Amino acid sequence: MDDIILAGTSLEVFDELKAALHKAFCNKNLGQLKFFLGLEVARTSKGISLCRRKYYLELLEDVGLTSCKPASTPLDPSTRLYQDGGSPYPGITAYRRLVGRLLYLTTTRPDISFATQQLKQFMSSPTETHYKDALRVLKYIKRSPSRGLFFLPISRFTDLWLQ
Repeated sequence: MDDIILAGTSLEVFDELKAALHKAFCNKNLGQLKFFLGLEVARTSKGISLCRRKYYLELLEDVGLTSCKPASTPLDPSTRLYQDGGSPYPGITAYRRLVGRLLYLTTTRPDISFATQQLKQFMSSPTETHYKDALRVLKYIKRSPSRGLFFLPISRFTDLWLQ
């Protein structure tokens, strides 16, 4: 058996399931979830936070932008991406890899989804401008690399929803 994450609201059912799994597979309980498949999980009384900070920092290092200045937006508001007659980007594989890695980050960073979707349209023939814009998305994430998704506890969410 490989790694598994159990989640639920009933501790009794949880304990029964863990006991049944242990009986069938002699598994080991590793405790509270902190890191799983590149996903960093932080749990507090206020809720659960999911982010990919470590993955992002590795990506930043891979493209040589560890000391870059952060950007305030994922794309320059004055720029409109389109297939122009600009100079083609020579590293088409590097562009595809970068955009693919940005797509992976969108699962915990929905704020870069639009920019990444725009960049994805030019996978077959990116230009220097498209690559520069992809790097800008990285510079934007640098502003807050730990940002991700935050889930309120169900009872708190219900309280907020009913107000």
